[in-house]
Amino acid sequence: MTEAPFESAADPDDDPAPANAADDPPDDPGEEVVVRPPDDPNEPPTEPFIPPPPRPEPAAPPPAVPPPPPPPAAAPDEAQGAGKPRRPTLNGAFTAMRYRFTTGLRAGEIAAIRGDDGQVLLSYRSFATVVGIVAALVSGIVAVAGLAAVLFLFAEESPMRAAAALVLTLLFATFIALIVPRVNVTLYDDGHPALTLVQTSVFPSAVYVVATPNGVTLAELHKSFFSRLGRNRWSIVQERRLIGDAAEESLPAALIRKLLGKFNRRFETDLVLHHGGLPAGRIVRRPTPDGRADVLELTNDTLDRRVAVALATLVLGREP
Repeated sequence: MTEAPFESAADPDDDPAPANAADDPPDDPGEEVVVRPPDDPNEPPTEPFIPPPPRPEPAAPPPAVPPPPPPPAAAPDEAQGAGKPRRPTLNGAFTAMRYRFTTGLRAGEIAAIRGDDGQVLLSYRSFATVVGIVAALVSGIVAVAGLAAVLFLFAEESPMRAAAALVLTLLFATFIALIVPRVNVTLYDDGHPALTLVQTSVFPSAVYVVATPNGVTLAELHKSFFSRLGRNRWSIVQERRLIGDAAEESLPAALIRKLLGKFNRRFETDLVLHHGGLPAGRIVRRPTPDGRADVLELTNDTLDRRVAVALATLVLGREP
């Protein structure tokens, strides 16, 4: 018979205290129960705190590239047709449709170009010389005499002599043209250069370059070689393209003008301007019934007015 293990009697005073007073009811109902909160999770640990390594800062983004500027708006004339040159915007002295020239001045004097209201629009130093007048008169006489001799010799059935007379006539007319001084004139707008005219060639045809003060060529004015013998004709060339012309009214009137025009203005002839095959204006040399003369009249703006004024300056300022 086995014996039960010896168990000591538990002492009620030795009982361990409960882990939490809230688990066991209090012995005394009137005793206040103190509930201890659980451990604070935010309580710092007892071990030494090692801070984490700092985070690398993110790389700065690249600077924003500004968008490209929008293309410039096309001008109305460019929008209507590609390849067409845009007409310059003119102001000041080159906005009028009629220009009155002052003629009959000595070389070196100030010549004025006025508008309809009498206001001075442009000015230049006169370049007309007696040499040009005499040369024109002699050239006209030589031309008329030479052509008469050619016709007479053809009527006499002498073609070789007629050809020789024609060659001599051309040579004399060319020699007379070579002794006339070349033109180099500047037009001023209120004291500031506005346009330049420079003669670059004499033979076989006289060539004048119309340019702006900064050297931009606007056009070239070609005076036909046969103008010395008969009808004056000008060609307006731009970038080696013929864009217009100006010519006297008729050949008989031109021959009469060369002989008598310097003695009586009733024998002067006008020049008609064309641009693109259409009338663009008129250079009036013969006095009208109301007394108007030496006037450039433009009928539209198809021809650059600067070129038209330059041509009128040559015709009225120097051309006999």
